[in-house]
Amino acid sequence: MASSDYLLQLVRQALDDFDDKPLDVSVRRAVRIANLVGDTRHAIRLSLELRPPGGSRRSNGEISRMLMEDPSTWGSGTGPAEEALAQYIDDRKFTTDGDKDLVVAHSLAEIDFWEAELRELKESGERFDYRDDLASRERNGRIVAKTRHLTFALLCSWERRFGYSGINESIFGGYRAKVDKLLADGVPELLQQFSAVYRRLQEAAETSPDRDVAEELSQAITTCRRILKAVVDHVLPPQDQPSTTGHLLDDAHHRNRLFEFTKQAIESKSNNKLTDVMITGLYERFVAVDTMTNKAVHAAMAFETANLCALNTYIICGEIISLHALQGDASDVG
Repeated sequence: MASSDYLLQLVRQALDDFDDKPLDVSVRRAVRIANLVGDTRHAIRLSLELRPPGGSRRSNGEISRMLMEDPSTWGSGTGPAEEALAQYIDDRKFTTDGDKDLVVAHSLAEIDFWEAELRELKESGERFDYRDDLASRERNGRIVAKTRHLTFALLCSWERRFGYSGINESIFGGYRAKVDKLLADGVPELLQQFSAVYRRLQEAAETSPDRDVAEELSQAITTCRRILKAVVDHVLPPQDQPSTTGHLLDDAHHRNRLFEFTKQAIESKSNNKLTDVMITGLYERFVAVDTMTNKAVHAAMAFETANLCALNTYIICGEIISLHALQGDASDVG
């Protein structure tokens, strides 16, 4: 998925140009953004405003499925595509004098064309039935106004949403940058290994969600464990001597070393309230990720598990590195 910053840039460009560009331009931009964020219902709903009537039913269906985050829901009767079509019909439905329900199926471009054509004919002296002409212009005006309102409201909601998401991404991005730098300097192969496994899981989840991927998930979790250990090696390298409480601090006992590291942080004269907050629950969360097992076997669940593992690994490692930096800064001041 595109980053929040990139999506926010697209949204703000669409909003800034909203009153200066033809409506169908803004609608196309909104369809693109909705598609990028996986908002199938609105992607299809607005795309219907752009689609001219007629054409191959099969081809029209294929185009709609291209905009669906989960094409398997197509034809279910209750999926987002059906919801979008129902909303489109409701917004464009009108009743004739003979109490017959009809739907205006013209695209926005066609409505604009016919409105311009009628203006030219009127200017040339062509006579029209005032009542029919007024009813047609009122219907078309209502369609355009509804579409404009929906598009603008969606863009505004996305601007707020991605503005918040961008803040969250910047916080997580700070942790990720610290961890990536440490790994790139010390064990760069770990980043490459995890990226390769993660891509395989993602591809499997997208193409064969029911396929057994226990081996790939096991590799992803193992790589997360190695990342955790690499960070502990950085803040408290293996020791030949055990801790004062008798716990081994050698290479194999990295959890003991993390516990010892947090203990030293607590006992340090540099301890402050921020350090207290960072230490609370750190060891327990580390162990929880470090002891994850590959209980999920099919691709869809395995991919979610890998996401959870990676997210928590980066957050925990980022906290450890930040805590280590705080201690170093305090020592320099002292």
